[in-house]
Amino acid sequence: MKALLCAATFAILVATPVLAADSVSLVGTWTGQRDRIAKVEGRRGGLATLVITEQQGNTFVGRLKRSNPTGDEDEALWGAFTPGARLMIGSDEEGTYIFDLVDQNTLDYCYSETGASPRSVCARLTRRP
Repeated sequence: MKALLCAATFAILVATPVLAADSVSLVGTWTGQRDRIAKVEGRRGGLATLVITEQQGNTFVGRLKRSNPTGDEDEALWGAFTPGARLMIGSDEEGTYIFDLVDQNTLDYCYSETGASPRSVCARLTRRP
C-alpha cells in the first residue's frame, strides 16, 4: 500500500507543472520571417523584430518593427497572458495579436486587422541573445 501511495504521489508530481514554469520572462528582442496576406496589397513577407521592453506580472509592452518595400514600420503594442503563458494576446492601435510561447526562446505570433483593408500575418520569432 505504501509503495502504491509513493508511486501515485510521484506520478502527480511529474504531471504537475513546476511553479517556476509560471514565471515567464518575455523581455528581449525576438526576430523572424513573417508571412502576410492582405485584401489590397496581397501577399508579402519580410523580417519582423519584436522588442519587449517592459513586463510587469502578466502584462508587457513592446514594439514590433517590420520591413516593407516602402520602408520599415515600427508600432507600439501592449499584451497580457495567463499564468505560465498558456494563453497570450496583444494589441496595437489597429489590430490584435495572438502569441504562443513555444519554448523560452521561440515565440509564434499571428496578427489580424479588420476594416476596409483587412490583413493577417503570422511569424515564428527567435529570441536573440
